[in-house]
Amino acid sequence: MDSYLIATAFDAGVKIAAGGMLLFFSHQRHRKAAYYWGLAWMIYAYAIIGNLGAHPEIAAVLLGFFSSLILQGVMRVDEEVLMAQNYLRALAWAPAAIGAYTAVFFLFLGKTPEMAAMGVIYGASGVFLSIGGLILCRMKEFYDQDTAYLGLALTTYGLYQMLYPVFWYSGAKFWGLFISLVLTIVTALFMVQFSLVEVFDIKEPETRIEVQPGVRITDPEHFEEFKKQFQEYPVLAFVRNVEVPDNWKAYRITNLGGHGNVPPTNLPRVLETAVDYIRSLENSGLKPVVVLEGFEYLKLYNDFRALAKFLTSLRDYVAISGGTLVLVLEKDAWEEREMKTLERLLT
Repeated sequence: MDSYLIATAFDAGVKIAAGGMLLFFSHQRHRKAAYYWGLAWMIYAYAIIGNLGAHPEIAAVLLGFFSSLILQGVMRVDEEVLMAQNYLRALAWAPAAIGAYTAVFFLFLGKTPEMAAMGVIYGASGVFLSIGGLILCRMKEFYDQDTAYLGLALTTYGLYQMLYPVFWYSGAKFWGLFISLVLTIVTALFMVQFSLVEVFDIKEPETRIEVQPGVRITDPEHFEEFKKQFQEYPVLAFVRNVEVPDNWKAYRITNLGGHGNVPPTNLPRVLETAVDYIRSLENSGLKPVVVLEGFEYLKLYNDFRALAKFLTSLRDYVAISGGTLVLVLEKDAWEEREMKTLERLLT
């Protein structure tokens, strides 16, 4: 059997496996980005198979869906409004980049219709993949260095896509396929790592602490008493202004970048982190305790309906596990109608 066909089948199999893993983690770990990335790899596998058949135009369409889904996943990683404006600025350069790429492609490799079609398809796909990678690299200040590694891998994959027609028409198809396989494995592994649950260091408190299931709305003054009572408990806290005990896993709600900081508009990340924390406690015998402070600050960046939906989802996850959600807020800062709505939704 032709070695190229064997390598192609193996490459398609790797992409299907990567897509399946990401779809699994998207369901298990509440990761929207992984869902889009999983679909993208599955579609790319079928594009490879279609490219070998009698309908290469189908492969071209599927390749376009691949790059679009990858970029859709990147956009789901961080939904902060200010960052979204930067996304649009980056995307605005895509047509110029595709035009420049096409001109260079024609200049150095000729102008046959088949090469022109392949060049535009792969060039456009590569440009958008590279833009997605650059966006992820910028997000490292809001997440961690692993995000930058994923961005670098995705950018490299995009550059490879632009060069793929060169491999195809220069008689180096096998090496082009080999590079594709390596980049697929590396990029997919970084995607899986990004999608995996965050590891929480769960330590049993020395003294038994009774966790009352439900929602507890308290003011900053009474919250000090709560901190003393639960200072040895592995609490997950999202805070803006207060200091918390060392045993707690705390995230600071702020627009400043840095690992451990959460932008006030990135409510999905707060929810994802809480879900990871709850699942980390499943086999420990402990009940989750989630603290949310600085709610007035969140109100500056989110409308009340979005906050209500977010709190309802968070409350449901905590309630199902028999845990406690502690909401620290100043009731005087809220309209009476809003306060009654919150109390009705949470109790």
